[in-house]
Amino acid sequence: MAAPILVVDDDLFFREFVTDLLSRRDYRVVAVEDGMRALEEVALTRFDLIITDVVMPGLDGFALTARLRELDPEQEVLLVSHRPDVKGSEMALRAGAADCLTKPIEEADLFLAVDRALQRVALRQERSQLRDENFEFARDHNLHRRCLEFLSYPDLEGLQERVIADLAAVCDAQSAALWVVDDRGDLVLRAYRGLLDRQFLVEKLRPEGPLAVRLREAAPWRVREERSPVLYVPLIAAGELMGLAQLSDPLGGEFQHEHVRQARVIGDFAAVGVKNGRRMLALQRLGLRDRDTAAYNLSYFTDYASKEIYKARRYGRTFSLLTFSIDNLPLVRARLGAAEAKKAVRGIIRALSRIIRDSDVIAKASDQEFYLLLPETDFFGALMFVRRATAAVRNEPDVQEVDVKLPLALVGGAGTFPKDGEDFDELVHRCRRRMDERRASLQRRLLLEGLPFWDEVELLLGSPTSPKLPTDERAEPSRRGKVADVLFDELQAEIARELMRDPGSRGLLYVGGPEIRSDLPIAAGLESAPPEMASRIYLLGRRVDMESHPALMPVFLEGDERVARHEFLFWLSEHASYALIQRRGKGATWGFHSSDTAVVDGLISKLQAEYDLQPY
Repeated sequence: MAAPILVVDDDLFFREFVTDLLSRRDYRVVAVEDGMRALEEVALTRFDLIITDVVMPGLDGFALTARLRELDPEQEVLLVSHRPDVKGSEMALRAGAADCLTKPIEEADLFLAVDRALQRVALRQERSQLRDENFEFARDHNLHRRCLEFLSYPDLEGLQERVIADLAAVCDAQSAALWVVDDRGDLVLRAYRGLLDRQFLVEKLRPEGPLAVRLREAAPWRVREERSPVLYVPLIAAGELMGLAQLSDPLGGEFQHEHVRQARVIGDFAAVGVKNGRRMLALQRLGLRDRDTAAYNLSYFTDYASKEIYKARRYGRTFSLLTFSIDNLPLVRARLGAAEAKKAVRGIIRALSRIIRDSDVIAKASDQEFYLLLPETDFFGALMFVRRATAAVRNEPDVQEVDVKLPLALVGGAGTFPKDGEDFDELVHRCRRRMDERRASLQRRLLLEGLPFWDEVELLLGSPTSPKLPTDERAEPSRRGKVADVLFDELQAEIARELMRDPGSRGLLYVGGPEIRSDLPIAAGLESAPPEMASRIYLLGRRVDMESHPALMPVFLEGDERVARHEFLFWLSEHASYALIQRRGKGATWGFHSSDTAVVDGLISKLQAEYDLQPY
């Protein structure tokens, strides 16, 4: 939309002259003859720029500028005068004019001054928009952080109190109550706070009757009751009613649209949290092992994990917790039947049980989620186990039978003590966050799992005409585009410094390119690496002048044109995951880089398979 500009001058010829010039550039121009008319127009319309004569009857240009700046301190004003001494004068500067022009005005000077002023306006608008977006992002980030905590809350009673406290906080409500569904399907009062009188709260609500229509809509609704506006928030998870919250006595007198939006977000997450809490209570009533799979139940597993945490704290040890979820198990059950769903679960548990050690413990947390505890296992070891587990499940006959009919969406996440948390719930929360990252990863969004290594490289790398990569705020970022020519060398040098700072940290690093040379930054940076270097570093490419290296393992690939056309760096360690692929051309270097762990791990796994490299 064209920028609105106001021209103020008592000279009709000048007004028409400036209006004509600016209109030819598609600016929207309003012209008036004096300062008072200008103030009337400003009261009705927001102008990006005001061009005003200095000498006018009544309100002159200096006084008008001062009045305009009082109304809006950032208002852009351009002064025009016959007097050459006005330009840069103290009075003009004090009034707040952005620039001054002398009549007669040159067309080029006018457009230059206008462009400068409108550029400043655009920059301020962009800054204001970014500030607003940052505020909104921070608010939503805090909201979702609160919500994610519901999903791993250990105590159902505590969760219920937390839900109404958070709902009251985001909606500025002074009172809140929560009814939770019991085993019979009734809504039973479980928590309340604020100005409510307990005797006036209904102990039990029936989801049928007047509530049924509202609950089927699965959205918050506002009503005005005798004492106060009331906001009702249903807690519904996967179509199943889990509870109903009531908020009242808003500080502002009314519940606003933003309150309703945030309440819905919290309600959706709280419903899942309540469902998880109820499921956990049910699991604790089972025996030590699940009848179908022979995996331990969650009650035993949490007790075992508590003892492992105690030992780890006492003796300074580490261990890892893993979670695996069959995300589409309900769909398998619905399409293929309960028997096929049970076969898939048994097959997955059998595959996992086959690769764990005697000291490792596997538990069934729910129909579709499993936990593993791996003593004396660091985070890198946990990542490698997730890869081994995925391969073992893929090769299990029962899983293959079901997978042919409907592919199973198995996803795993890992958390390590004390790196990711020092109690069981923190570790589970981190595992689930990493599972969400894998769900949102490019690995799944682009269906990269079945692609050979070089096909995946070409897909990820793309070209300037390729579609943009899909993005998801839950996943680590991935980008492609022009990259600096020095990036490949700088990354090698930085990783070498990081490895030298912590030589005991385990990891994998693959550096590939047209030539393996002794002057590569990674080779020079690790020339004095200690013998106890725990990470494994491989160089891939054509042999030039390197025969051996104390910390590197060269893999000579003679005549492979695909390697000759690309440079790549894949790094996976306890503390970092990163991939860079680039193609040098006649113009700028084109590259893809990512810190998406699933993508990095997938690339490494396929590279190992492509060139028959030894897995870690």
